[in-house]
Amino acid sequence: MKRIFTIIAMLFAVMAQINAEEMKIDVTIGNKVYTATISDTETGHAFYNMLPLTLNMTELNGNEKYCYLDTSLPTATYSPGTINAGDIMLYGSSCVVLFYETFSSSYSYSRIGALDNPAGIAQAVGSGNVTIKFDKASSVVTGIRVVDDDSRVVAVYDIKGNVVSSTDLSQLPHGIYIVKQRNGKTKKIIK
Repeated sequence: MKRIFTIIAMLFAVMAQINAEEMKIDVTIGNKVYTATISDTETGHAFYNMLPLTLNMTELNGNEKYCYLDTSLPTATYSPGTINAGDIMLYGSSCVVLFYETFSSSYSYSRIGALDNPAGIAQAVGSGNVTIKFDKASSVVTGIRVVDDDSRVVAVYDIKGNVVSSTDLSQLPHGIYIVKQRNGKTKKIIK
């Protein structure tokens, strides 16, 4: 019984971290790759589920690049007041906008996400139109962030606390698992 409570405690301890890692994307502009965090919103989830996307984005106003998608996304518009460099927003229901300057705005958008570190974004996108690739982060594999050898999976437990015979997460059936890494950290995986 104590083992089950320990497993449940581990689930709660890692839940927020896993959710954030699952919503990371790579934004590639030329040879520069930025990491972005997708907002935990209906708009953010819908955008994330469309990835990978390569968009030919058009310059506008010296502060943003935009592209209209072929499909509409769910919206939850609000007026942010200040747009920050690195914000990824949806204008209307199908126009993806990447802002590369910070400025005040009275326009309404639905939040998709934002670059984690937008340093150099204005130089990366340049002054004209640009092709930008949005893709699920290459450093995230089924919820495990691969940083170094210490993050290698050494044991997998099912929700009841039983050891699962395989550490290959892609081979497991759908369910909730606790993954123990070589560095001693644990992660919750929902597959």
